[in-house]
Amino acid sequence: MKKHKKITRALLSLTAMLFFLTACTEENERELAEEPIERTEFLLGTVANIKVYNKDSEEALDKAFERVTQLDDWFAMQKEDSEISEVNRQAGIAPVKVSEEVYHVMERALYYAEESDGAFDPTIGSMTSLWNIGQENAAVPEEEALNEVLEVVDYNLVELNEEDQTIYLKKEGMKVDLGGIAKGYITDEAARILKDEGVNTAIIDLGGDIVVVGNSTRGETEPWRVGIQNPFKERGEIMGLVELVDSAIVTSGIYERNFEENGESYHHLLDPETGYPFDNNISGISIIADNAMDGDAIATAAFAMGVEKGLAYINDMSGVDVIYVTKDKDVYTSENISDMVSISDDSFEKVD
Repeated sequence: MKKHKKITRALLSLTAMLFFLTACTEENERELAEEPIERTEFLLGTVANIKVYNKDSEEALDKAFERVTQLDDWFAMQKEDSEISEVNRQAGIAPVKVSEEVYHVMERALYYAEESDGAFDPTIGSMTSLWNIGQENAAVPEEEALNEVLEVVDYNLVELNEEDQTIYLKKEGMKVDLGGIAKGYITDEAARILKDEGVNTAIIDLGGDIVVVGNSTRGETEPWRVGIQNPFKERGEIMGLVELVDSAIVTSGIYERNFEENGESYHHLLDPETGYPFDNNISGISIIADNAMDGDAIATAAFAMGVEKGLAYINDMSGVDVIYVTKDKDVYTSENISDMVSISDDSFEKVD
């Protein structure tokens, strides 16, 4: 697969590591409203919330949600009439022509699959369907079924045709699951729509993939204060803060979606090599960059690598940062963001 030039990326997640975003309500020269225009809907299999702080932005908010809904219909593996479902149905049979957006995200997904040596693999769909983590029927698969699925998890078996704009899964039984990158892309698209409509102060939170537009409402030079969720307490309990401007932040963690069986806990971050959840000391990971799509994929890859290799991976990138929280309550950050992260809970320790 052709290598692409690295671009800046982004992430941190609210469902995984929830945030508390601090803002005041006074007007300034950006024509901010006294109260944000806000809407919450259930999309992408999660709670989607957008807050716009500029005055008279109702139409912009409508357009942002229209775009989110449209893309959800194209990308959702769970929807039978989605483009991704058709790609999966035609696995081993024929290439499927898709929209420019789906093709673009698939192309980026394969880029990160190659860059991470498969730690992030968009062909994990058959595996995620087998585990059903996050659904009522989640269960540990039978070994035989899991071994069969492992045979069709391989990003090298995806064939893209740029001229025809098609995606072809070469092996029957393969399934693409772009959930680990498409939600970030959709979050970025919502932010793009708002900016195109003149919005310069907003928060887009699509189930934990968050993009903050512009500066905080506290002032034109003030960053947003994003609280980092304490992974061991109730949602909304924070253990630290990070300051961000016009950025994306996405978090993923083992507490985000999981279930217990026979006294063992199983989380949703599955290892494409073994078929089981990754087994390491990481409780949560937050990736920060300027777009959520790349951040989504990087988060999965950096989680799989573990803290030491993951920090080296992120520190070698331009415009990308990471916050790791371990099961021992140690907090590790990439080099560039260390001074921007403060710990407010004494039970956590920031490790230099």
